[in-house]
Amino acid sequence: MRASCRGPDFALHLLAFLFCAAALLAASSARADLLSDLRQRGVIRVGMAVGVPLFSYLDARQDLAGSDVDTARLLASSLGVRLEIVRLTNAERITAIETGAVDVVVSSLSITPEREQQVGFSIPYARLYVVLAGRPALRVNGYADLAGLEVGVTRNTASGALVARFAPRARLVAFDSDMFLIEAAVAGRLDLFSTQGAVLDAVNRQAGYKMFEEKFVQHEFDLAVAMPRRERALRTWINAWVFEQLRSGRLNEIYRRHHGRDLPAELRPAARVR
Repeated sequence: MRASCRGPDFALHLLAFLFCAAALLAASSARADLLSDLRQRGVIRVGMAVGVPLFSYLDARQDLAGSDVDTARLLASSLGVRLEIVRLTNAERITAIETGAVDVVVSSLSITPEREQQVGFSIPYARLYVVLAGRPALRVNGYADLAGLEVGVTRNTASGALVARFAPRARLVAFDSDMFLIEAAVAGRLDLFSTQGAVLDAVNRQAGYKMFEEKFVQHEFDLAVAMPRRERALRTWINAWVFEQLRSGRLNEIYRRHHGRDLPAELRPAARVR
């Protein structure tokens, strides 16, 4: 016998469905404003890849140090909440936002069209210089020279994506973090790798001599704070915060203290108006 859509069972099922839908909508609305949640919670979980020279690394006392660490501290202080750093690998940075494991990522994360489909970005707060490094004896002047050669890259990074795009015949050797790439290079398991300039310096410093040299500059990337795409209030607040810290010179002070040079003038509002 066919059940009647007008019977009491149907009415009960309909009421149950409407109740669940209303509950889900209320929960979604309650979580829609992450900025309010952070202030109410009193803590911000900042995802950060560990082992990135100058940006986020372990110092001699095994404490986190670097320009991204100081930037995250300043961000939490300005927001009036406690900072909780969630240690990640480079490969985990986007996933951590998508799964809700962190609230934001401050981790030398460059803005790319592919990443903008996955997460939201603030305006740039710093810049990253990506280079192709190799043994001095190797003759490599551009992407065409990488055909058939192994090139070390860090997984899910803009530097690796550049090699994959412009040197499709290169054989990529992927590592989950800059720290693992550095270890492989110093151990002599790599002859070429694509990375930021600070990683190249760290490799030579650990090797004790100029084991690798810069072959060519691949790209300059703007770095930004990453967050869930739909968090408009949080993005608006962070954008205003970044602009003010660049204008006041505080972000430049952090960058200069760790990197030994100023941020590019086009990133600093105060420098542009002089």
